[in-house]
This record gives sequence, structure tokens and C-alpha cells, in this order.
Amino acid sequence: MNTVVTKISFSFPKKRGDYLVFSLPQTNHYQNIINLAITPSGCKKTADKCWGNKIVILTLNDVKKEVKIDFQIKLKPYSVTINKNYKITNYSKNVFSPNRFINGQDQKIVKIAKGVVGKERNLETIIKNLYLFTRNYLTYGKPTAGLYSYKQAIEERMTDCGGFSTFLASLLQTVNIPSRLVVGFLIKKDWVSRILTFNFSLLTFNFLKIHAWLEVMLPNKSWFPIDASTSKFGQIPANRLVTSFGCDFNIKINNSNYQIDLLQKPVYLSKN
Repeated sequence: MNTVVTKISFSFPKKRGDYLVFSLPQTNHYQNIINLAITPSGCKKTADKCWGNKIVILTLNDVKKEVKIDFQIKLKPYSVTINKNYKITNYSKNVFSPNRFINGQDQKIVKIAKGVVGKERNLETIIKNLYLFTRNYLTYGKPTAGLYSYKQAIEERMTDCGGFSTFLASLLQTVNIPSRLVVGFLIKKDWVSRILTFNFSLLTFNFLKIHAWLEVMLPNKSWFPIDASTSKFGQIPANRLVTSFGCDFNIKINNSNYQIDLLQKPVYLSKN
């Protein structure tokens, strides 16, 4: 599937509010993005300093009917292995800080993480054990269009892909292993086969399912993928569109700050 080019078209209707914010898909280790176009043109673009997301900000007064984004994507499978000689001590201290969704300082998380890790120092073993604990501790359910925090996951134990990811990220953060959320969409299974058959297809939101997973930063700065909700460890198939990395964003628009949980589907904002 890594040789298949797919055309994707998103339309965002004009709704009540003052601003429309969304993240532009970029070329990365999951995908190549080409021929990207936005209608209307002349929109404001800004960069997320932490993860490098390209964020589009539109004033809705300047939009007549809808906002449209068109692009072509070449999907790529992504696979990484962990050097068996890596130790937990290969990381510097305090790589990432807690936020509203991921918190390695929560005492319940600390107790779980320390219990799972024990005296183990091999990095691959630690990551695998925390992943397996997450798989066994949580049950998939209650999918939401937003993002569940680690707290929802630890208290209810039934959560969706986002909750699996924020919970595991919190466990990793406790033992000083850095990670980040990967946000985007799964291409629905029936359309994956059609893309393979016809080699070119036009997709819209109707053929995509919102999804999130995790990446662990290894000591060599490469990213190791983990999708705990679908049992993917180190390997991600070529069936997903990535729109952004990270969560819990603060975006400044015309001297006002706006807090956004994640950059997946378009976000409509009203002036503060």
C-alpha cells in the first residue's frame, strides 16, 4: 500500500463563531503529502513550537459558505525496533512536563508505574511491560470525539484510543520516558481494499474514523509507535492519516489565548 496515492477532500461548513482552527497534514514517517490547497486562500498560518504542527486560523467573517482542503497522500507503513542495549538511564531528566491529559506525577499513576517497572532498567522491557499492563488494565469502549485524560482512564477503566494513549503516556512519564500523542484518522477497512484495487481514490470524512495513538522518543531521537487500543507495538500499518502531534495546545489569536485539547477535526472558536 505504500505506493498508492489517495486524494482526500475535507469540507468544513461555516458555523456560528468567530474563528475556525485546524491542523494541516504534513509529510512525515507515516505519509507523504502533496498538492495541498486551501479554499479560501489567504488564511493565517502559524506553527506549533513544541511539535511543529502547521495550524490554519480562519476568520469566519471571511468565509462565504465553507472551508475546503484538498491534498494527495501516499501512505507508508512505519516500523521501528528498540536497541536492546538501551537503558532507562540513557535519558536526561525531566524531558516532558505534565499537562491536562498526561500526568506522570499523579500518585495513582506513580504507584502503578513503579509496581510494573520495579528494578528493571532495560528500556525495551520497561516499555513493553507498561504497554502490556495498559492492555490488560483498560477495556476499549465509550468512544468520544474529544480526548479522554489519564484520569478518566484510571478511574473508569473503560476508555477509547485517546484514553489508552494518555494513560500509557502518563505511566511512561513517571519513569522519565518521553512520549507524544499522534492524532488523525483510520481509513475504514472497506475503503483500504478499494484503494488497493483501484490504486487511486477520493476520500472524505465519511470514509475516515478518528483515531489516536502514542509514540515513544528513543534515546537516539527516533520515534517508536505504540497503539495500545489496537495491539500495535513498534509497527503501524499504512492505513491512517496523521493531522497533528501532541495535545493540550494554547493558541494565540488577536492577543487572546485559546485552549484546544487536540488538533484533529476543525475547531470553532468564539472571541473571548
